[in-house]
Amino acid sequence: MDYILGVDGGGSTCRAAIATADGRLLGHAKAGPANIYSDPAQCLNSILYCAKEACEDANLTEEALQQTFAVLGLAGANAYTNPEGIAQKLPFAEVQIVSDSLIALEGAHGSDDGVVAILGTGSNFMARKGGKQYPLGGWGFHCGDQGSGAKMGERALKEALLAHDGLRSLGPLTEHILSQFEDNPQKLSEFARAAMPEDFAQFMPVILIYAQQQSSLALDIVEEGTAYVASALRLLSDEGTLPIALLGDLKPVYEAFLPPDIKQLIVPAKNDALRGALEIAQRENTQHSD
Repeated sequence: MDYILGVDGGGSTCRAAIATADGRLLGHAKAGPANIYSDPAQCLNSILYCAKEACEDANLTEEALQQTFAVLGLAGANAYTNPEGIAQKLPFAEVQIVSDSLIALEGAHGSDDGVVAILGTGSNFMARKGGKQYPLGGWGFHCGDQGSGAKMGERALKEALLAHDGLRSLGPLTEHILSQFEDNPQKLSEFARAAMPEDFAQFMPVILIYAQQQSSLALDIVEEGTAYVASALRLLSDEGTLPIALLGDLKPVYEAFLPPDIKQLIVPAKNDALRGALEIAQRENTQHSD
C-alpha cells in the first residue's frame, strides 16, 4: 500500500497518524473514546473521524485511505469477539485490529523483551519473553481493569453512597463527591447507571487530590489499585528480570506509589503506542508487498 496508518484507541482518547509506506509521518489527529469492547459504535466513529482528520492534516483526500495499510491498537480488542465486524466498515485497503497493549509493547521496547503497563481509564499489561507475548488483564470494566481510573472512580462513588446511607463515616472525599451531585443520592445513582468507564475515570483527579492530603479513603483506593498493578508487574517481569515501561494518564501515580522492587525495574519507553502501531503497520505492509 502507498500509506500506513496507526491508531492508538484508548478508553478516553483515540489518536491516529498516517505516514508514507517507508514511515515518513504525514499527519495526525485525535478523537474521543475507542474501546471496542465497551462501546463498538463509538469506537468505530472515533476511528473514522481520526483517519479522515489525519488525511486532512496531511493534505490528502480521503481516497488515500483506500491505499492504506492500517494497524488499529484498541482497548478491549483482546476481549472483543467480532473485530471483523468493525474492520468491514472501515475504508482501508487492509486492516489489522490488535490490542492496545501490543502496540504499546512495540512502541516501548521495540523488538526487545520487556513488560508494558497501560494505566489510564482502563488497565492492561503485556510482556515479551524470548519473542513470545504474554498478555494479562484488559478484560473490560465489568470484570477487569483493576487499578484503572474507571474502577477507582467507581469505588469512590460507591463509598459516597455508603457514607450517605450511614454505613461509612463521611470524609473529605465522599463529602466532595456527594456535593457534585447536590447531595442527592438519586442523582449520583442515575449518573452511575448510565456511566461509561471514561465517566467514572473523571473522578480520578479528585481522588488524587485527597490522597495527597492524606485522606484515608483516597489513599486506600489508590493503594488497592497499586497492589493489583504491582502483582501483575511482578508476575510478568519474572520477579525482576525484565524491564518495565509504564504508559497512560496514571503513569505518574504509579511511579510514585509502586514499591521499590518494582520501581527499580521501570525504564523510559522508547516510543509511545501510536509509534508502535505505525512500526507494526510498516513491517506488515512491507511483508505483504514482498
